[in-house]
Amino acid sequence: MIANHESSRKGREARGISVMIVAVGMIFILGMAGLAIDLASLYVGRSQAQRAADAGALAGAQALVDNSGCVPDSSGTISGACVVIAQQQAVTVANQNLIAGVSPDISTNDVTVDTSVPNDPQVTVYAGRGTYNGSNHSNALPTFFVKVFGVDSANVSAKATAEAFNPSGSGLPIGVKCVKPWFFPNCDPGNSTPPLNTDCSPATGPFVVDDGSGNLTVARPGQYPATGVYGEPFTMKPGSPGSAAAPGQYYAAYIPNTTQMPTYCPSCAKSGGSGGGSGSAAVYRANIECCNENTVICGVQNVTIQSTAGNMVGPTNQGVDCLIQQSPGCGQDYLQGITSPCTPINSPPRPNQIANYPFKVIPGANNQFFNGATSISMSNSNSVVAVPIYKGILQSGQNQVNVVGFLKVFLQYDDAQNQGTIYAYILDVTACGNGGSGSSTGGSTDVISAGGATIPVRLIRNGS
Repeated sequence: MIANHESSRKGREARGISVMIVAVGMIFILGMAGLAIDLASLYVGRSQAQRAADAGALAGAQALVDNSGCVPDSSGTISGACVVIAQQQAVTVANQNLIAGVSPDISTNDVTVDTSVPNDPQVTVYAGRGTYNGSNHSNALPTFFVKVFGVDSANVSAKATAEAFNPSGSGLPIGVKCVKPWFFPNCDPGNSTPPLNTDCSPATGPFVVDDGSGNLTVARPGQYPATGVYGEPFTMKPGSPGSAAAPGQYYAAYIPNTTQMPTYCPSCAKSGGSGGGSGSAAVYRANIECCNENTVICGVQNVTIQSTAGNMVGPTNQGVDCLIQQSPGCGQDYLQGITSPCTPINSPPRPNQIANYPFKVIPGANNQFFNGATSISMSNSNSVVAVPIYKGILQSGQNQVNVVGFLKVFLQYDDAQNQGTIYAYILDVTACGNGGSGSSTGGSTDVISAGGATIPVRLIRNGS
């Protein structure tokens, strides 16, 4: 009896110890699980902070590109108005990226714009929750299980830097995607400053100046008509080749297209071009309506030039109407200051009306961002396009051009009653950095700009 009682007592003690071990172990396991959950929450918060910072930095740099003259060449300066625009856009976009369901609530104090190198401004954005960048944002990330250790919240933050790089005069070539199928001679109808380019008819000054050693720069940076080219009315495609800047030289072109047909088309685009065909007119129209992702590079570029005998009036009207959403009802976008967006800007001629430089785009009724009057980013307007500038005069049958720069223009009006003449405004000019002496191979030194922009934007670093 005594032995059995002793054995029962020892068994109860063993079971008690086991329960204690299990209880302590469960506390340890739950603690580790709680710590893991909190660490995971902080890790996710940190990733979301990085996303917010990246988005804000890219948006700030893009805002500089969207506004003419805000990314000049290396000899220019960036105005305070441009800096404010970049900061405001960076704040707006960064705060739309939630961190654990809460806006980072950054301010312009968390955004710096380095303009020390005018042709390469850099936008740095700090985003997070709690205390970072020397300021308490009063929105620290709450913890869950580690509150038992007295840790009620934690700070998470990240930063990112993006640049907008203007290669003009830099020695680096650029390439542009989504260019439209019009190639232009280096003839600026608004430039009468000698020496004049005798390739033009009548002779005019150039868009891009070659100093004789292959260094290319923009001839007239600045606002039109006071000192420069930004805002200059421009005939994008004359109805007749005889009205072009050089004799017969507006040139509709096949953009190099390894993907067979353009991509990223608006809903109004015809599948495969006009009527779904694959002929020259169909491809030409499709290249107007859609984004051809193949890159046109500075330097010698192989293209198939359309005959000047065919003015492509129908495909031009159809393509531009679709692209800028002029039809139905003349619902295209317009630049602030244009009082009659549905009237050809050169018929009859009228003075420059664009106000509030840097320019602002007002969405038309057919734009999905239409809001009555408030301006939108140029990135949200299909009326903003890029086209190449070439050197010299093309000869009959020639299918190579030497690209020396790019125009960024705003397509304002398609005049179907005047042989499909397209009226526009010049927003920016970018000179090729390599003097147009490169090839179209797209080598590792090429800086590629997407979406029709003539100045590339890229994220160059991120981290805490």
